[in-house]
Amino acid sequence: MAEEPIKRGSMSTSKGMRANVTNALQLAKKELDSKNEKANFIRIIMRFPKIRAVFDRLRAIHSRCDKSGDGEIDVEELTQAMTELFNEGRADGRAPIRPTAVARTLSISEVEEQGEGKKSSLDVKQFIVMCAVGFILAEDDKDLSTFGGMLASGDDAYRGAMTDVVTAYLSFDREGKGYFTADEFNGFMTASKRADAAKSFFTQDRWAELDVSGDGKVEFEEFVYAFSKWISDDEDDDEDEEDDGCVRSKNPLTPRVILALQLSKTILDKQKKDANFTRIIMRFPKIHHVFDRIRSIHAKYDLNNDGTLYLKELYGAMKELINNQSEDGKDDLVDFKEVENIFMLSDLDHHGLQEGLDVKEFIVFCAVGFILAEAGGKSAKLVTGEVSDNDKEYRQAMMDIVGAYLTFDKEGKGYFTSDEMHTAVANCKKDAGTLLTPERWRELDIDHSGKVDFEEFVLAFSNWVTAGDDEDEDEDE
Repeated sequence: MAEEPIKRGSMSTSKGMRANVTNALQLAKKELDSKNEKANFIRIIMRFPKIRAVFDRLRAIHSRCDKSGDGEIDVEELTQAMTELFNEGRADGRAPIRPTAVARTLSISEVEEQGEGKKSSLDVKQFIVMCAVGFILAEDDKDLSTFGGMLASGDDAYRGAMTDVVTAYLSFDREGKGYFTADEFNGFMTASKRADAAKSFFTQDRWAELDVSGDGKVEFEEFVYAFSKWISDDEDDDEDEEDDGCVRSKNPLTPRVILALQLSKTILDKQKKDANFTRIIMRFPKIHHVFDRIRSIHAKYDLNNDGTLYLKELYGAMKELINNQSEDGKDDLVDFKEVENIFMLSDLDHHGLQEGLDVKEFIVFCAVGFILAEAGGKSAKLVTGEVSDNDKEYRQAMMDIVGAYLTFDKEGKGYFTSDEMHTAVANCKKDAGTLLTPERWRELDIDHSGKVDFEEFVLAFSNWVTAGDDEDEDEDE
């Protein structure tokens, strides 16, 4: 006879919270059983890239919630972020946010012990734990409002990733009792139909990563914490290398660019408009016209006529773009530090502030400024957001760039791979297939990382739109 589910406990105590987590795990197990499905970790390994894309989004959300910039979020920052989601309608039909539940969910997600006297807070991996805990609690209790549950509202990719996390855990905790032991961990590898694959992944070091508390048992929160590390293992290796991608990852605006892309994707989804590269190709002439205007501004403020805009020259171009002079003549809308960060993101040849931006990089600068402005926050007063409000042609061109990019990065995770590009091309009509030949990948992947981020895409896109201009200039000469 199946074990009766544990009754819901109080959300204001650790014991009650853990009882609810265990109850939710048992319900998830029953759901799998009802579908005649077995928890299969090896199959989930094959879905790591999709899960990683969702975790990348959670990292960006963590960065946005971290108002203090200390790399961690506390109860106040978390409650504020939850309130914003609640007001956006991400918890329709659920009860209002309960501060005690927020505090307790954060508390049990603190997998690593906090220092004595240290305020409760979560780093990014513990934040992922909290999202997973909140997800299963909200699945169990349809009245409960949790951060992880709110994020699942209308987001199939997030829901799928969190379901995979739960299923991966249940590969070891076959009874859904809330923990598994070393014997169960080793038993999984013996029972797996793909034992060789399991053993190659689950080395002895994996158990040490799982049993964070060292008590011989791995609870759901500990598992998610280790799982988030496994998902991002190759990314951590990449960060150790001194390459161009490392420079971008350290730019404080990178998470906000990803959030802005996700917001644009949400807008397109709500409008029921699929990102369509073929349709955008037909608008190349109009986009070209906007690029010509950007070129003219670049040329106007290139005071030494060397073909690049230095940071000081860039401020003059910004003033013309956003017309931000107040009545008393003071520059009251420019955040110079953010301008510098956008400058560094747009500097794709990585020459730094000393060399400046050429005209194509200046187009990248404008596009990055535009999507940041769309996402709101401090960047709403930067360059392209202000002009786009009053210039439909400019705004449409920038939206076309974003839409073209999202043709390949379907999830808005901040990059796409060659496989994703080839899949998108295969689904495109003839015009796009003709333009997006295999040689285009070399134009896109500027840093040879195997991934194309938004800035790289815009640079290549500007070359495609203006193809033939250089030849025309040579003929004029």
